[in-house]
This record gives sequence, C-alpha cells and structure tokens, in this order.
Amino acid sequence: MACEHVKAWLSHAGVDFIAHNVATDMAAYDALLALGVRRVPLTVIDGRLVAGFEPEALAEALSARRAPSDPGTP
Repeated sequence: MACEHVKAWLSHAGVDFIAHNVATDMAAYDALLALGVRRVPLTVIDGRLVAGFEPEALAEALSARRAPSDPGTP
C-alpha cells in the first residue's frame, strides 16, 4: 500500500519516476540489497534514499534536487 502512496504522491507533484517491483524483478531486489536497504518502498532522488512513504522527506529531497548548487547561477 505504501508503494501506491509514493507513486501517487510523486505523480501529483509532477515528478517522472520509474517503479521497480522487487517481488518480481530480481535485479531490482539485488540493487535494493546492495544499497543496504530492506524496506520498501525505497525512493532514490539524486542519490538520496527515502525509505517508506515519508512525504516530508520526499519533498525535502525534491527541493534539494531543484535548488541550484551555486547561488549565483540563475
């Protein structure tokens, strides 16, 4: 159920994403384990991991992604 919440939240925020089902995709499962994570859903935004459905953490990760790294850059 949390997976569906994350997908709905990202869609509502206008974020393109790729969903992987670790129950049916062994490569995705192996990638999850390689990250040291055993909780789904796992959202990766520019290398930042958000485990579970955590709207505040998702919003923070997206804000960091959209913020320019150099304040002098338009």
